Amino acid sequence: MDNLLQHFRSVGVHYLKSDSVMLLEILEDRLDFAAEIDVLINELLDNLQSGLEKVRFECPKVLLDSLNCTRTKMEIVDKRIAFKRSLLTPLTISELDYEIWSCSEKKSIFFLSEVMSTSVIDAEKFLTEMRTELPSQVNNMYTVYIVNSEPVGVVFPHIEPNTNNEGRMLWIGIHPNFMGTGLGKDLHLIGLYRLKNEFKAMSYLGMTRVDNIPMRNIMLSNGCIQSNSVISLQYSI
Repeated sequence: MDNLLQHFRSVGVHYLKSDSVMLLEILEDRLDFAAEIDVLINELLDNLQSGLEKVRFECPKVLLDSLNCTRTKMEIVDKRIAFKRSLLTPLTISELDYEIWSCSEKKSIFFLSEVMSTSVIDAEKFLTEMRTELPSQVNNMYTVYIVNSEPVGVVFPHIEPNTNNEGRMLWIGIHPNFMGTGLGKDLHLIGLYRLKNEFKAMSYLGMTRVDNIPMRNIMLSNGCIQSNSVISLQYSI
């Protein structure tokens, strides 16, 4: 598996791996490597390690059109748009407050389950996978936006592995009690601030579904520039 992952990296495919999910991503067309990428994905799907439940892959449509084997084995599940922003210019959040919570505390798990509108078990599983995917950063990622001493949302900033200090947000969400209040823009700004000033990111890359207009507007309002779109595929055992 390690050799296969090194091959993915050599052709420009980024990856994150937890105990149950493999995430693959390439945002450039890279048609010159299409045949090799197709072979690598086919090899991965044919030789999945025990415990892996899903493989997710994102790439531009023009590249997917050249991945004949991948198209037959993986199901298209979504279309997302990328947004980019340089973090080399000053960025302040003087009027915004946040806390960093431990991923292992019960309050963190219960709060995340409420924000995600999911079960406590699924929220704990999300945090467990995050520990596996980003072990060196996980203790500094759980960022909670505080308004009037009350937690209103959570964002997970991190540096994408094997990049030139590219900042990402693994997940971001406002608590249902505060939806529609305009706090999402501030939460995203806190994530950007932490990426620049604490994680030392040089740039930010954000992804959201094509139909998620509120999140698209948030990123635009926080100085992000819309980039290319990608197709999301999934293979489930």
